[in-house]
This record gives sequence, structure tokens and C-alpha cells, in this order.
Amino acid sequence: MTDQILYCGIDISADSFDICYLQSGGELVFGKLPNTIAGFKELLKLCPENYHFVMEATGAFHLPLCFYLHDKNCFYSVVNALQIKRYIQMHLERSKTDKKDARHICMYGIERKPGQYKMPDQQYFECRTLNNAIEAVTTDVVSYSNKIYAAKKLKIDSAVAVKTYQQIIKTLKNELQKLQVELDQKLMKWQPDLVTQVKSVKGIGKRTAATLIVFTQGFKHTASYQQLISYAGLSPREYTSGKSIKGRVHISKIGGKQLRHLLYMAALNAKKTNPACKALFNRLVEKGKNKKLAIIAVCNKLLKQVFAVVKSGVLYSDNYYKNIA
Repeated sequence: MTDQILYCGIDISADSFDICYLQSGGELVFGKLPNTIAGFKELLKLCPENYHFVMEATGAFHLPLCFYLHDKNCFYSVVNALQIKRYIQMHLERSKTDKKDARHICMYGIERKPGQYKMPDQQYFECRTLNNAIEAVTTDVVSYSNKIYAAKKLKIDSAVAVKTYQQIIKTLKNELQKLQVELDQKLMKWQPDLVTQVKSVKGIGKRTAATLIVFTQGFKHTASYQQLISYAGLSPREYTSGKSIKGRVHISKIGGKQLRHLLYMAALNAKKTNPACKALFNRLVEKGKNKKLAIIAVCNKLLKQVFAVVKSGVLYSDNYYKNIA
């Protein structure tokens, strides 16, 4: 027996996963297993002890294996897919296969030694599923509304199509209400204090509050408001090099697209109802700044206020907005 930590890279798809694991002699071994309990058991037979499993986040496909490894008290890491992609590009890989990806993930583990994955609460997964369902149904409602608008613009008889679209929208909205009620109930069981605190910030509605809590896992790993802003993809991105390249500063957009959209809509409300946000928006516009830029600044202000009330436990108050912001 040896105390040497060995690494196993795993590239997961819907039905199977490719593995590349390092043996104690230094040889890389490849394999392909089904994405089932039987496949997970076979994985632990091939890599029984002292193995650190490394995989990339792949939506829902990697979660069954995560739950299994967690129950077996195995050491495993879940790495952001973009990090793996950039790591592979760094090695100038010209082709892509599942076997090659597994090898690169294994080498990533050996070189970078990622930390142990922290399994979220069960309630988090339940709330995230409902939140994603609400987002998907909302997108469908907007899509069918646009179809109705387009159909009415045509100089043809589209009454039957429009009626069908309207019926679909009615059904979707009814289901949307059911999903929202269920999400509200689960959030109040999981994070009742956070729901009250986040919603106390003027401009943050029920939908934005729920998304903030779910996306941040109840602000579990958020140590500063800068991290929260970065997580939403609202941190500034500078692009300059030497004297020739002087690009404009934009927001990074490397973060939650859904969260960023909801915050933008919340900022449109906050610049009218939230004193600190209103003052910030007006000040930037008076200085000649673009209104869209001012709205992004309001988004960041809202996140600062949310972080302040969450970490302090004190509800938002207009009388103390300067200290809170």
C-alpha cells in the first residue's frame, strides 16, 4: 500500500464516461464505463484507494457520479468546464475525443491539484431545478408572445395560429404560477432569513431574490461583494496591451447570464425607488455617462447592498442606505 495520491480524469456524457487514470508505476490507463451505478462500482474497482477523481461540470450528467462518490467518501473535484477547455487549448490540441479529454482532465488534476468538491445541500438542488424550470417556461412564454406579434403583422388569416399560441401561453402561465409557489415554499424552508433579507433591498423582487439565493447556494461561498459582482459577470474587463491595443472597458459576462438579466431589470426599477441607486444613476448621467453604463453601475450597487444585508443580518433601510452601500 502507498500513500501516493493518484489521479483519475473523467469525461462524462449522458450514457457513458471515459476515464484516464495514473497507475503507481506512472503509466496512464484508459477505459470507458456506463454512466450507471454498475459503471460507478467498476470505477472504484479500477481505482480503489488513494485516488483523486477529477471531472468537469457538465450540467446534470456528472451529478449521479458526484452523489455516488460522496456517499463512498471518495476524494473528488468538479472543475469549471471553461478551465478545462482553456487547459486543453494551452496544449495546442488539434482534435477532440472523449478519450483525449479524459487524459487532459487527468493531467489537469496532476498539475493543478484541485480541491475537494463541496457537495451542496439537498434543498439547493431542489430549488435550482425549480428555478431553472421557471426560467425555461418564462423563455417559452416570451417566444410564443413574439410569434403572436409576428403573426398579427402578416397580411394573412392567422387567427387559428394566434388562438393556438394564446392557449399555449395560458397553459404555460398557469404552470409558471405552480412552479413559483413551489419554489417559494422550498426557499422558505431552506433559507427563510435570506429570503427576507434579500427582498428587503428596494428594487430586488421575488424572482431576483430567489435567483440570487439559488445561484450563490445561499451565499455560502461569497466572502466579499466583489466576488458576488464577479459571479454575476458584471466585473469590468480591461483589454489593453502596449501602445497599440487600447480596447474599451466592458463587463466580463463570465458568470450567470440569467442572474445578470434579472439584475438589469431590477436596476431599472431600483433607479427610481432605491435612494442610493437613484442618486448614483442621476450622478453618472449628469456627468455625461451612457445610460446603459449607469444601469450596470446600479446593478453593482444593488449587489453591494444585498451582500451588506446578508452578511450583517440587518434589513435594508432608506435611512441608512449610505452606510449599507
